[in-house]
Parts: sequence; C-alpha cells; structure tokens
Amino acid sequence: MLRCLSIFLFTILATGALAQEADSLFAVRRGNKWAVKYEMKKGENLAMLAQRFYVNERDFDFLPDYDRNKKLTPGTTVFIPVTSPNYSLSKPGVLDSKDMHELYYHVAAKDDIGLIATYAGVTKTTIRTWNNLHGNTLTEDEVLFIGWLKMIGRDTTENPLRASAYPAVPKKAVAGTDTSKLRNIGGLDTVYNRQTNNGQNVLTEKGTAVFFEKAGKLGAYQAFHNTTPRGTIIKVYNPGTGKTIYAKVLGAVPDTKLYANSIIGISDAAKEALGITESKAWVELSYPAN
Repeated sequence: MLRCLSIFLFTILATGALAQEADSLFAVRRGNKWAVKYEMKKGENLAMLAQRFYVNERDFDFLPDYDRNKKLTPGTTVFIPVTSPNYSLSKPGVLDSKDMHELYYHVAAKDDIGLIATYAGVTKTTIRTWNNLHGNTLTEDEVLFIGWLKMIGRDTTENPLRASAYPAVPKKAVAGTDTSKLRNIGGLDTVYNRQTNNGQNVLTEKGTAVFFEKAGKLGAYQAFHNTTPRGTIIKVYNPGTGKTIYAKVLGAVPDTKLYANSIIGISDAAKEALGITESKAWVELSYPAN
C-alpha cells in the first residue's frame, strides 16, 4: 500500500491536474533483455519511435517472420529495446520526471523473483521492496513494477521543439462528443463528465483492484478509494480487455487483508462489464483532480 501511495504521489507531481496518456507501459522478455512490444500507428516511422523512446533505429527488433525489406505499415509489431539510455532504476526527481514513465511486467508461468531481478539488474530485495512483497513467491499474470522508462509522450504540442519526435495527437472535441456508448446504468458517466469538466481535469492512477460482494442491481457499481471523497465517480479501465465502467465512491479502502496492496475496491457486479473473472485485476483509474 505504501508503494502504491508513493507512485500515486509521483504521478500527481509529474502530470499535474491535466489528463495524460492513460495506458500503462509493460515490458516483455526479449532474449536476455527487456523490450516494449509496440504496434506501429498511422503516420509513424522508425525515426520517430527512435527519438520518442531515446534509442537507436538499428536496435529495434521485429517478429521472426517480418520481412525487413518491406515498408513499415500500421499494425507492424516492433520491439523497442529497454536499455541504459532509456531505462532507469532510480526514481526521477520532479524536474526530471516529465519523460519518465513507470514500467511494469506481467509475470509468466515459469518466472521467479530471481529471474525478474536479473533482467532488471537489481537485487531480489529491491524487487520485493518496489512491489511490497513479503516473500519470493510470484503468481502467473501478477503485475510487477520494474523501473522507469524514458519516453516522450504523444502529446507534445506544449513544446514545438519536441513535436518532431512524434506527430501531434488531435484534441478531442469537448462539445458534441457522443458518449452514448460509454453510458452505464445510473448515468454515472454523465456525473463523471460533470465532475471532471468533460475529462479535462483529471488525475490518473494505476494498480490492483479488488472486487467485493455487494448486493444491488447489475450495473450500479460502487467503490472504495482512499484519496477521493464520498460521491466521487471514478472511471475504471481494464487495459487487458479494453473495457470501462464508472463507479461511485462509498468511502476509503478498508484496512483489511482482502484489500492489501490494492488501490481500489469495486463491487463485484462490475467484473463482467470489465471482462474480469478473478478476484483481483490490474486497472487504470481516472477521477476528478479536485
């Protein structure tokens, strides 16, 4: 819980009260090093990615069946190396935090804490401390924090000198936005839009959600959260399935074993809507900044 809170505070310092990129960065094991698996987007080229991720073009890797003589197209899978120029094991200071993003890893079936520590270049004790682990046991698909990746964000419009590293992302229009596909029972998305000025004034947080039994109608999602007042609407996104729900805060996360190392508790009626079958899941939260 302490590490989750420290990461949350770091996120506030790094992003302020404006919405930033929401998706968590996950590394994969590629050979004997970390890499970020990335799909090329329209208008991108390797030179842009190299500048954005602080690496050399020639260090990119591709799937075995990729024909390097062909032109890169949207959807091409690129493995971006995680090496000394863009990988840090030390928490960045406030002034250096703009391009530093938390990096995570999904534990595979045969992984152990010694292997993860070797790839990260740290001790097993460091991995345990970072992730508030009390032993060496890992479970498949568990999410571990493994350091910081240096990367220029997609929204570079605030500094034209940085925009050459990545094409500017068009701003979504606030007026006239069709939110019909996002609506859920109770209209909590409407309240969320009002509380966040249509998504323009939000804080984000990433971590583990725990689901608790709660009687009530399907779709009336409720939550426990430590830093938002009762009545706040939190947008909950599952990056594994791409599904989103909105939940109303009842109060703080209970200080019990059930919620250990979690950032939010959500009523179990939301599990199906988020595409989740387990009692815990990695989620990304967005909620009003004030």
